[in-house]
Amino acid sequence: MAQDIVDYMLNEIKRGAPEVSEEMLAEIEEKTRIQWGGDEVYISKKTTAAAQKQKVVTEYLGGRPLCEIQKELGISRATLYRHLKK
Repeated sequence: MAQDIVDYMLNEIKRGAPEVSEEMLAEIEEKTRIQWGGDEVYISKKTTAAAQKQKVVTEYLGGRPLCEIQKELGISRATLYRHLKK
């Protein structure tokens, strides 16, 4: 596991885009640490909320029963209706 989130992100960039040079990665790290160094940043684990909402609406408009959508996505009935309401 990486020491911190910046190291983690840089490793992911290396893995996903190996053509990025070490100099560019060092510049990204420097800028990130200057801008965010010492700040406590909250990162939500629920990153799929927008995609989930879209899927609920699409499936519902396609005629799929609500109970099936609910089971597939593993969401509560209240969450299902909240997504449809918006």
